[in-house]
Amino acid sequence: MPSFSTEDILGNRLDFEIARDGFVRRLEDDAALRNAKTWLRREGYRVVKLDAGAWEEDKQMHMAFATSLQFPSYFGKNLDALNDCMSDVAEAAYGWDASETGLVLILSSFDRFAQRLPRTAYHVRDILQWQGGYAALFGNRLITILS
Repeated sequence: MPSFSTEDILGNRLDFEIARDGFVRRLEDDAALRNAKTWLRREGYRVVKLDAGAWEEDKQMHMAFATSLQFPSYFGKNLDALNDCMSDVAEAAYGWDASETGLVLILSSFDRFAQRLPRTAYHVRDILQWQGGYAALFGNRLITILS
């Protein structure tokens, strides 16, 4: 089952626009972010907000993902383990319910995180972009918004 249809293209849907551009979108404007959250929730998405600006070390970032998405207790708290667990999230094994339209991760103050930990931020964005595409292979929607 495809994640989107031709009707989604013609309908100028926000979720399709984000997915078309690689499953990760930056929204800087507060009003645009509020409107996006409202629209996505109304469309049946689970919206999970993570305060990336508060992450001063990798461990905090890993714990935020693990807690918010109910990672298993054996989560290794490194980038490879994050990628592995996000694959499970993409497959709807945990973190959200496949009966929902999809999962939207909002990483607020991402630029602050990227300034502190540029290598980690680069890899996190890459993982989320890749996992969005992986989710689509199963007909699932995993979208990330950076603000």
